[in-house]
Amino acid sequence: MTKFKGYVLQHGTSPVNGSPFVVIMTMGSSNTKTGDMCQLWILHENINPVDAVNLGMDDTVCGDCPHRKQSDGSRSCYVNVGQAPNAVWKSYKRGIYGKLSDLNPSDIQGRKIRYGAYGDPAMISPSLITLLNEHAAGHTGYTHQWRQPWAQWCKGVFQASCDSFADYLDASAHGWKTFAVVAKGEQSFSGKLCPATAANSKAQCITCSLCDGAKTDIFVEAHGSGAKYVTN
Repeated sequence: MTKFKGYVLQHGTSPVNGSPFVVIMTMGSSNTKTGDMCQLWILHENINPVDAVNLGMDDTVCGDCPHRKQSDGSRSCYVNVGQAPNAVWKSYKRGIYGKLSDLNPSDIQGRKIRYGAYGDPAMISPSLITLLNEHAAGHTGYTHQWRQPWAQWCKGVFQASCDSFADYLDASAHGWKTFAVVAKGEQSFSGKLCPATAANSKAQCITCSLCDGAKTDIFVEAHGSGAKYVTN
């Protein structure tokens, strides 16, 4: 059987705006923070990620995430959509990825999955997540959609992304494990510091897996090009 560098796992319709999206899993990563995890990307089907951000159509895959581009042009999301997300989208349009039916369970056995390398994994079909997790060795994932009725299946599967103490209290009261982004140098309002971001740490997401929606609350200092816009 042909081994592909990635697989198209789902074509879906966004519960936010009805636009089409695609879910793609790439099988390797050189990301030093996460380690070599399988990466799931949720991308607008017909608009490249850069244009989607600039047109405000990234809500198709990001929902009401507060780190999206704002009316004043600021964008606190750490993901540079012009890099990996755009490359994955272009590869998809070239037709180089396999289909879900091409994916063998052995391809992900012993592997860990990062849900939402870009895009919110709450958009993905719950049955697809269940299927993948039956064979994978573990996963990480975060959702800003934890208040939405259609995203309640994510509780216990993904961390609730929180951007304030009020968010943390609300999510915790409703049974979620949380992931908080705090401004650089500010006091944390929840949980443990992400081990992969601690000074002099050699930890990676692939060896940690605390952010699986079920274990504990985690926080991280704002990072990436948009960190200066995080002011909580």
